[in-house]
Amino acid sequence: MTPRDLEQTLRALLQQSRDDASLRRELETLAAQEISFSGFTWLYGPLLYRRNRLLFRPFILSHFSSILLLPKWRVERVRWKGDRAAILESWLTEVDRADDFELFRRLYDWKLNEQFGSTAWKAREQQVFTDLRTQLERCQRPSQRPVVLRKFDVWFRLTEEQACWLYSQDPASLGPYILRRLPAERWGREKRGLWTRLLALADQQKDESFRWSLYRRQVDLDQWRRDALSLCRSIPDPIELGRELDRRHPEGWGLDLGEVFLQLLTERGREVFPYLAPRLRQVWRGWLTRGQYGKMADFAAQKGWWDFWAALVRTCSSGKEFNSTVRSLVDSRELPEATVQERLLALAGVSREWNWPGLGLATVHQLEEGVALALYQRFPSLVRGPYRLHVQANLWGERYPKLLEHFIAVRDEELIDHLASRLVTRSGRWGNAAKLLEEADRLADYYAALKSDEAEFGRRAARVLGAVPAYSIYQYGPLIRENRLARLLFERSAALYLADPRSLADLVEAAEIHVMAVAYRALGLPDERARIQAAYHLPLLLGTLLRPLQRETRSLAFGALANAADSVDTARIILDRARDALNLPDKKYPKERLLGLMARLLHQYPELRGPREQPVVFERKAA
Repeated sequence: MTPRDLEQTLRALLQQSRDDASLRRELETLAAQEISFSGFTWLYGPLLYRRNRLLFRPFILSHFSSILLLPKWRVERVRWKGDRAAILESWLTEVDRADDFELFRRLYDWKLNEQFGSTAWKAREQQVFTDLRTQLERCQRPSQRPVVLRKFDVWFRLTEEQACWLYSQDPASLGPYILRRLPAERWGREKRGLWTRLLALADQQKDESFRWSLYRRQVDLDQWRRDALSLCRSIPDPIELGRELDRRHPEGWGLDLGEVFLQLLTERGREVFPYLAPRLRQVWRGWLTRGQYGKMADFAAQKGWWDFWAALVRTCSSGKEFNSTVRSLVDSRELPEATVQERLLALAGVSREWNWPGLGLATVHQLEEGVALALYQRFPSLVRGPYRLHVQANLWGERYPKLLEHFIAVRDEELIDHLASRLVTRSGRWGNAAKLLEEADRLADYYAALKSDEAEFGRRAARVLGAVPAYSIYQYGPLIRENRLARLLFERSAALYLADPRSLADLVEAAEIHVMAVAYRALGLPDERARIQAAYHLPLLLGTLLRPLQRETRSLAFGALANAADSVDTARIILDRARDALNLPDKKYPKERLLGLMARLLHQYPELRGPREQPVVFERKAA
């Protein structure tokens, strides 16, 4: 429909006298069909909200919009003006009176956007504070303030005067609200300065938590340096010193604190290691020089603090310097061998990591091929152990063709399989892709030669696939077409994995979903070994019926489940779970194949058939 036709349809629908449940079903259907539907929130929202708030509020929130989508994906703002403004103002007042903070925030933000646009931020912030203050002054009980704060949980920045007024009203509930609305942090040293009046109010209230949170967010780095050095000279106890330094550590983006860290090291030495060690990411190296990091590393080496020196090199150095440091230790013949190994062990590991809910990233210095080869020749156990993560063939970094040939020559199966687990996921035409595919071809020949011994091939190939990192395969089709090693291990060897049950068990629980699919394919083969092992892995296979999976992977799991049904009791368990899966709302679920699995089990075990699952034979009535 055109927007005009849609508006007329909505008006007619809302004027009909029908029950609320059927009206909601009609609206849900219309919303699914028309891309412009949400743009009429101003029309249907107030009417539905007044009609049945409990039933229609979730629908309003899920389709709320101040944007009108037009055909060909054009966009038009819905203005808070004229007749619409009168309707929306009345609705905003009603929502405010009902303390419906979620809808209030959306409507209030819509009104502010219309009133101030995207440029008049200071006027917008002043208006938000004025409205917030008005509502707080109306609160007759302290229990009403949290509701007001949730209503005004919109983005804006406070001034010191505004923050002082808020804090004086109720320090306990308004303190965290103030901290979330301090002026935006700038990069590095810019625009940092303490709000001394607000700090004084916190001191009067003896609110230590708020006082130090404000200090950390705002303290100027020069003042922090003076405070930190003063603590070093006045607190003799190392534990107490670390606690006070933690309390004052500045928060913000782009802070290079290496200069102050070096002064703290000079003042107190090892006593500040517990404070400094978790914060080495805030020590920078220069663009052309080693910067403060270099001074700290040299000072630590001069003092013989090799553990701290290694942490600095691992965390702050460039990849080139890291490799140079490792190579100099490997080539050293002056130091005792135990000392060299100790320092190399201290250098190994993750350099930096970032963690968010559901996502984590880590960076690791990669060894250059010459360095890795020298390290392996002198300390092979280190390459098999802590330095294995430093040897990763990738598209944009290092390659290890000579190292791979050396591993094959000395028959180091563990490291051959490690490199294979990285090369088996490489494809494309960017970076080192073409050369990595050549190395994968070399390994394909190597593993193909192991097929004469099925158990040995299954063990080695499963170890390769089991070490493939999760989410490392993005496009399975191109990978199989371009990478001969991937084609061999993923597509052309399913039956061979059955020769080693322990390795197949590892594939069933692998991190990468495409590796799990290999296990499902093997367990679904028409082979007595597959049936035995599928029954053994039934608890894991049952999860494939209900967990999120790609369509083809789930279909492979159905074959494994069919093999797992080796008895009436097992088949009953699978059927019960399959019937639950039929009720899933997932439109991409291969339910036709699920029905095929159920039909196969019911045919094999007729005693499990329900009244509606009995075969019906139709006969033509005799004339």
